[in-house]
Amino acid sequence: MSLHVLVLAGGSGTRLWPLSRAALPKHLLPIAPGGATLLRATVDRVQGLGESVHVVTAASQADLCAAELRAAGLGEDRVIAEPMARGTGPALGLAVAWIARDDPDALIASVHADHRVADADGYRSAVLASAGWAAASGGLATVGVTPTFAATGFGYIETAEDVAADGWTSPNPGAPGALQEQARALPAFRAAGFAEKPSEQVAAEYVAGGRHLWNLGLFAWPARFFLEDLERADPGLSAALQEIVALRAAGHEAAAAALYAAQANVPVEPLVLERTGRLTVVQASFTWSDLGSWSDLHLARAESGEADAEGNVTSGDVVLVDAQGCTVEARGGRLVAVAGAQDLVVVDTPDAVLVVPASQSQLVKQVVDRLRAGGRTEVL
Repeated sequence: MSLHVLVLAGGSGTRLWPLSRAALPKHLLPIAPGGATLLRATVDRVQGLGESVHVVTAASQADLCAAELRAAGLGEDRVIAEPMARGTGPALGLAVAWIARDDPDALIASVHADHRVADADGYRSAVLASAGWAAASGGLATVGVTPTFAATGFGYIETAEDVAADGWTSPNPGAPGALQEQARALPAFRAAGFAEKPSEQVAAEYVAGGRHLWNLGLFAWPARFFLEDLERADPGLSAALQEIVALRAAGHEAAAAALYAAQANVPVEPLVLERTGRLTVVQASFTWSDLGSWSDLHLARAESGEADAEGNVTSGDVVLVDAQGCTVEARGGRLVAVAGAQDLVVVDTPDAVLVVPASQSQLVKQVVDRLRAGGRTEVL
């Protein structure tokens, strides 16, 4: 049972606009520590965990992702491209079916390319623990992080009974011994359900109750069991993905793309994970951010030591006077000066400028929605 890591590198580039765009979304921006792209940082973080690393991305981003893989010493054949965006459900189904074509006993771990992680060792341990539980239980597994505040912008996983109690033995004796040991490394529970972006009151109840973890979208499963659950959940999609894999293997890319375009756009959680009866949740506690807004990016960079003495985080040619807690991105080839400001986000690019209080940075998505409704695709 060989472990293969899938790095999901999709996204439409809305939440960090105007720096991120549809053609250059968050995972391809050089905003990881040291100036690397988030994709490259993720690939570096998971290399060595298993037999292979593949990047799953949209066809429109395949060349850029391939360049990142080359820089990491990996071949372009490690890119699995969706013909067009159809959500994490079809994307993962396509990638798992493609790998299972050559390795039907493959063990898959799926991670996101656009997250920022301060504790790489803790992250790797959690990925391996989820893979260990997936292998040992003959089911699916996910990683949940202990919430540190009542976040309303994250999804949550509700946990049920502890499945890692003393005396536990694997129901799958064929699972590799090393992975069984990884499964014991962190607490694990049966999953009781998912909740998406709750209200502030409900999020506070989740944190106080101690039974809910943040859903990171980090999953693991034996390929054959995921594909079985996918077939039960959506037989039509399952059959289409198998046909797409066969068409691609035979070199019929246009026919494969046309069939893929006919599939529904759906996340993997409601498609498979919320329907399966064999989902384990591994509890982790590493520092993590999904960088869902400019304020999230500011906090992550400040925690990594990138802020100045006044708490400002800057890039490019920037002058600050009496400014505290600001993010200033000068990417437009000119000087950007900010004076007498607190907790402000200023992003300057060649064709657009964003100014927004950090506390209201979630409004950026509404800006993008309004631009799209107005047909301003040239700045998206």
